[in-house]
Amino acid sequence: MKRILILILLFNALIFNVLAGEVESVFAEGNKAYKQKEYGKAVELYEQVLAAGYRSAELEYNLGNAWYRSDSPGRAALHYERALILSPGHVEATKNLNFIRAENAADIEKLPDFFLKKWWDKAKFSLSGNSMGTVALVLWWMGLGGIAFRFFAKNEQQKKQALVGGCALLAVSLLPLSLSISRASFDKDSHLAILIQKSAILRTNADDASAEVLTIPEGIKLMRLSTKDGWSQVRLENGEVGWLPEQAIEKI
Repeated sequence: MKRILILILLFNALIFNVLAGEVESVFAEGNKAYKQKEYGKAVELYEQVLAAGYRSAELEYNLGNAWYRSDSPGRAALHYERALILSPGHVEATKNLNFIRAENAADIEKLPDFFLKKWWDKAKFSLSGNSMGTVALVLWWMGLGGIAFRFFAKNEQQKKQALVGGCALLAVSLLPLSLSISRASFDKDSHLAILIQKSAILRTNADDASAEVLTIPEGIKLMRLSTKDGWSQVRLENGEVGWLPEQAIEKI
C-alpha cells in the first residue's frame, strides 16, 4: 500500500512538472510573439496560460500590453488592474493604467477616499490574505502564552506585565485577522469591473428605453452593485449610479 501511495505521489509530481513546463513554454511563445509585434497571437497565447490556471503580475501586465497594442484599451486596463492586485507596487502597470485613463479622459472625477479607507486598502494589499492570517495566529498564540506565563511568574510585577502584554497581543492580533478576512472577501469578489466596450450609455434603469445618464468611455473602473435581467447596476468613481449591459463590463 505504501509503495502504491509513493508511486501515485511521484506520478502526480511528474504530471505537475510537465504541465508547469508546458505553461512556461506557452508563456515564452507569447513573449516572443509580442516582441515580433504579433499582438493578436500574443493575446491568444497569454490567455491560454491563464486558462491553465496560472496567474502572476508579470502575465497580467504582459497581457495588458498585448491588448493595448491590439487596440483594446479597456481590456488592457482590466489586466493592468489585475496585475496591481497581485503586485500593488507594480510601477509599469500603474503608469500604463494612468496613461489609458488620461487617453480616454471623461468628465468623471474620482471622489476622494476617506483617509482611513486609503490606509485600510494599503494595509490590505501589503501581504496576502494567508500571510496576514498567519501573523494574526502567531500574535494570538503569543498573547495566550503571555497570559499563561503569569501563572508561573515569581512576583506580582511579572504577573501584571505578563497579563497586560498578553492581552495587548490578543487585541493587536485582531487587526491582521480583520485584514485577512477583508482580503479574502476581496479576492473572492472585489465587486469591481472595467468597461471593456469602446463606450457605453449609463441608464437610469435596466432597460434600453430608460433615460440616459451619461456616456462613459472604455477602460473606466466601476463598482458593481447588483444585477437584473442581463444588466448590472454600477457606481462610477464620481459617485454616479446607473445601469449597464452585463456584457459591456468584466470583473477585475
